[in-house]
Amino acid sequence: MSNKKIEAWKVQAGKGKTIFVATNVKNIHPAVDRIVTNLCKIDLINYVRVSKEDIYASSEIKIIGRTKMPVSTPDHPSAVGVHLIVDFIFDVIQFFEITSVVKGYGEKMVNAVVTAIPDDWEAAVVMDYSGGFWDRMSEKYDKIVML
Repeated sequence: MSNKKIEAWKVQAGKGKTIFVATNVKNIHPAVDRIVTNLCKIDLINYVRVSKEDIYASSEIKIIGRTKMPVSTPDHPSAVGVHLIVDFIFDVIQFFEITSVVKGYGEKMVNAVVTAIPDDWEAAVVMDYSGGFWDRMSEKYDKIVML
């Protein structure tokens, strides 16, 4: 995929949101395309970053050196965000970090991801410090696997 095609994809998928794509990304996988498109439909999500194996989406960004990173740190005092790790070998999306200062937006982000992944993929939660959030989500969505 050429730089022009990636730029066109950013405009089409982002619908007014800011999407950063790492320079080492040469192709946008169809699952990544659907996830990013769904996350951009969430009103509070303003920034998305796509790298080879990660998707970040958030209402806020932090600057690390020259890199603008969407905020997904758990218990952040003002952000709504998620950090996903994409494993194309095992067809798994891992919810690495998620935060939501606004009630209901955690589930909106989970729904955006789970409804976008192919039927034969799973959404994994490796570490759960949520106090019941992931238990509720795994009851609601069959694709979520608690590891």
